[in-house]
Amino acid sequence: MKKLFYALPVLGLLFFTSCDRDESNEIMEESALDTEFSLNSVYDFHKDVTVTSEEGSTGIIRIHANNESALINYSSINLSLMEINANETLKQSLVRHNKMDLTQPDVDQETDDQKNVSYDEPSNDIAFELIQLTKVNPTSKYAINFNHPQTNTSKASWQYYTHYSSVGESQIAEIARHSVWRRVYYGLKYKAYSGSSWATIQNEWKKINNNQSFSHTKNPCYQFRMRVKTKKNSAYSVTFDY
Repeated sequence: MKKLFYALPVLGLLFFTSCDRDESNEIMEESALDTEFSLNSVYDFHKDVTVTSEEGSTGIIRIHANNESALINYSSINLSLMEINANETLKQSLVRHNKMDLTQPDVDQETDDQKNVSYDEPSNDIAFELIQLTKVNPTSKYAINFNHPQTNTSKASWQYYTHYSSVGESQIAEIARHSVWRRVYYGLKYKAYSGSSWATIQNEWKKINNNQSFSHTKNPCYQFRMRVKTKKNSAYSVTFDY
């Protein structure tokens, strides 16, 4: 009795959908990951810092670095949890918590900015992720305010920080600057699914003026990765939420 064998071709379809309204192009980068991304595979050391909002919510921020000494000076003085009410924006919350003064002008340093912007990928950056959050008000959103430790260098070099959203828990990434003297730049990538490659939403480095914010929405979104370039004692806020 003859046996017939049929070979059926397998077609793979990859769909990416987006609900954002910004005009930046998405660029697919890096190899797809078969396992859940872990910062422990990228950084050698980490430190947990507990932060509390004025309203009483608490969070634990895990700080990662490849140099253990980079973690020593970090404490709750440098990081703070800020609640965003359901009916307000990140900037409105910053004003309400006296973190942002909308009457404070921006300092025009565009010439100096362009001269100093570089596109390198340093290996000594510090990464942050919010690993635990307990809200007093379940309807509130949250933001982390960053005021990185002051260095002893009189003229500090550029510093690089990476901010990761919690896996599968965010569709909005937003950053705001509230430091008139400290320049801030950012870039943003995301994964649509756990096995997706990183896709670029905003190329590095986009300048943020004082009292300015940028928001990006992606759905579906597995994780955001926001990179920040700034100098010593810079003040800015990052939020990842729905």
